Amino acid sequence: MATPQKTPAAAQSAPSPASDPSDGRFDRSIKTRAKIVAAFIDLVGSGNPAPTAEQIAVHAKVGLRTVFRHFDDMETLEREITSSLDAVMMPLALKPLTAVGWQARLIESIERRCEIFDRIAPYHVAAQMRVHESAYIRAQVARAAALQREGLKQVLPATLVDDQPLFEAVALLVSVDAWVRLRSLQGLSASLATDTIKRAIQKLVF
Repeated sequence: MATPQKTPAAAQSAPSPASDPSDGRFDRSIKTRAKIVAAFIDLVGSGNPAPTAEQIAVHAKVGLRTVFRHFDDMETLEREITSSLDAVMMPLALKPLTAVGWQARLIESIERRCEIFDRIAPYHVAAQMRVHESAYIRAQVARAAALQREGLKQVLPATLVDDQPLFEAVALLVSVDAWVRLRSLQGLSASLATDTIKRAIQKLVF
């Protein structure tokens, strides 16, 4: 049996070319992944609620194999989309209200919700198409609804929160589902849909 030759110390410590980020491959991989995510977001935002992997590949200008190399399945890609959208929307959602008095704060919160809803509506519609197929999407839809309800509880006085039928009616009116109906099925402009929700809330609780 041949005796293995010792590797020089310098060679032992040097990183292999494949693991060296400086060769650009790591950066290209990150950029390609970002292109795929951006393509998915763009397609859904443009009115395609269920883009295929092939459509994503074409829009991102990458090969179909590249899409599946970066994302094992569509749910993995959807998780990445959720993270990307949260990074954009959560700072706006968590921004402190500035109005004084619960009524003014409620109106301010409605206006902010409507702004957010108009941006995420296509993704909400897309999620509804897969909500019965994906445990992850079901969890995300439930999470969003819970956050919306908790935000409402922070604005309304305790007497209204404790009146469960009234609180549930208000929560329904200021939900993304109500917004999607007003904007798509009833064909209202964003401005008119916002005014409609505010008018309904004012009649209900003011």
